[in-house]
Amino acid sequence: MNQIIKNTIILFIITLISGLLLGGVYEVTKDARAEQERKTTEKAYKTVFKDADKFEDVKINEKEIKQCLKEGGYSDSVAYINGVVESKSSSGDSLGYVITVTDKNGYGGDIKFTMGIQSDGTINGIEFLTLDETAGMGMKAKDASFKNQFKGLNANEYDSSVDSFSKNGIDAISGATITTKAVTNGLSAGVLCFGYLTGGAS
Repeated sequence: MNQIIKNTIILFIITLISGLLLGGVYEVTKDARAEQERKTTEKAYKTVFKDADKFEDVKINEKEIKQCLKEGGYSDSVAYINGVVESKSSSGDSLGYVITVTDKNGYGGDIKFTMGIQSDGTINGIEFLTLDETAGMGMKAKDASFKNQFKGLNANEYDSSVDSFSKNGIDAISGATITTKAVTNGLSAGVLCFGYLTGGAS
C-alpha cells in the first residue's frame, strides 16, 4: 500500500512539473507565435487584395452579422466571420474589404481563409489560413486551379444558399466534395457579410 501511495505521489509530481514546464514554454513563445500569426494574416490580406496599400480593422456588430448569416442558412455550427478589414489606397480611398471566415465542416476540421471583395462586389480570390484536409484530395483546395474559380465572380450576383457551388459554376474537387462544400459555404458566408457591410443584398 505504501508503495502505491509513493508511486502516486511521484506521478503527481512529474505531472505537475511537466505542466509547469509546458506552461512556461507557452508563455515564452506566446509573443513570437502571435507575431508570426500577424505576419501570416497580413500576407493573406495582401494576397487577396494586391492593390491595397493598407488595411484597417472594421468594427462589426457580431450579433447582427450572426443573424445575417443565420438568415442565409449559416448558423455558428456551419460558418462564422472571424473579422473584417477595409482595404484602402495610399490616399485613404476605400477599395473594398478583406473578410476572414471559418467554415466548421471541413473533412479534417475547421477551414479558415481570407477573401477579398472589391467595392463593386468583384471577388479577388481566397487565401487559406487553416486547412487540414486529406492529402492528395481535400488539400487540392490550395491548388490555383480550384482557388482561381472564385476570382472575378461578383458577390452581388453570387448564389449564397447552402451547397450552391455548382450554381455558381464552381467545379468540385475530385473525391473531396465535403471540402468543396466547406470552402464554398464559407465563401458564401463571406458574401453575406459583404452584403451586410455594404447594405446590399447578395
